[in-house]
Amino acid sequence: MSTLQEDETGLIRLTRGQGVACIIVLVLVSALITFGITSTYLVSPPAEPGVSDIIVGAENYHELVQASMIVMENYIDDEKVTPESLVEGAIRGVVASMGDPYSMYFDASAMRDFQRETMEGEYSGIGTSILEVDGYVTIMVPFEGTPAATTPFENAEPDDPVGLRPGDRILRVEDLDVVGMAADHVAELIRGPVGEVVTVEVERPDTGQNLVFMIERDTIEIPTVSGEVIDGDLGLIVISRFTANTPDQVRHYMAELEDAGVEGLILDVRNNAGGTLAECVEVASLFVPAGPVVTTVDREGTEDVREVTGTGYSGPMVVLINGYSASAAEILAGALRDRMEVPLVGERTFGKGSVQHLYYLDPTKPSGMKITTERYLTPSGYSIEEEGGLRPDIEVAWPEGALMGDPESDPQLQRGIEVIRGR
Repeated sequence: MSTLQEDETGLIRLTRGQGVACIIVLVLVSALITFGITSTYLVSPPAEPGVSDIIVGAENYHELVQASMIVMENYIDDEKVTPESLVEGAIRGVVASMGDPYSMYFDASAMRDFQRETMEGEYSGIGTSILEVDGYVTIMVPFEGTPAATTPFENAEPDDPVGLRPGDRILRVEDLDVVGMAADHVAELIRGPVGEVVTVEVERPDTGQNLVFMIERDTIEIPTVSGEVIDGDLGLIVISRFTANTPDQVRHYMAELEDAGVEGLILDVRNNAGGTLAECVEVASLFVPAGPVVTTVDREGTEDVREVTGTGYSGPMVVLINGYSASAAEILAGALRDRMEVPLVGERTFGKGSVQHLYYLDPTKPSGMKITTERYLTPSGYSIEEEGGLRPDIEVAWPEGALMGDPESDPQLQRGIEVIRGR
């Protein structure tokens, strides 16, 4: 094993691996010190004084340096090992150490995709949202009309369902086993240039099948809102995700339905995996009267009550939920039930009761991380995370073969119509 050597000048001479390792350490410490300064969702204060001393003074901190030296000096494929790759790996390790499925590292490419997805509602990929569930990166929602939702699996029969489905567990991407891998890393593997094909193997738990999909990547425009008149005089608004465009789209459909003279409103947040908190609160302001929508609580126990102004929606309402209604969708549904006694129809929600903020590590690239900084409560003080989701007021199971959004074959929508008629 190499050691640091002192030359005749009294200066420390480093081997290639040792020098790189020290650079890695300095970069990592710098990142840990500065990552909290700027966020796309808020401006955070600088890290507390002494944080860097605590990190460097950790009992096993030298092991990071030693590991970097060993890899740089001994790994057989030395061309694959660069200072940049080791720093990135170390940062991924920092994020993974929290054991939080909602905290993620984004390299420069992933950060650009994330920003484009969040702010513009589009990106290059196959068209699905994913989340780590019970150790597997799991399909939450394949967006309607995208390659993820319309591509048949290999050797499918004519009557077999096409596309990925909520609950599918991703086993392999191309030839790489991704079980146990972080969701952000799997997302990077799946995304890529438009027109290229990516092979994704999944396990479908409800059938016990392992299925292989060869999916051609495309420019994915994430659907966020749709609206229509159903059953003669009722309005149906479907919110699939909360992005920067969502509030204006909801306003658009609300105006159309009002012009059509609807007598009540069904809000559908099934298969809505969430989105940005600010846009969720803005959407809530279109329905909830003046007062609280959600309370966030940070690690010091400090509460921040997000309130809205206005008169709210005056007609009868129902909200449709299911096991893939998560995060911002749960905030909206919980606020409507707590503040307006709007009944929730369907199945128990996912139970994601935490808020993440996005931090830049290096604004010049940019790379960054999304980490959990707060947990939230509904206006009544109900903890969605501790309680394991929102329980529906009227439970309606989802049968195999039903068509979501079709009043003729969607039992949850049918029950919602019955409930709103009764109100």
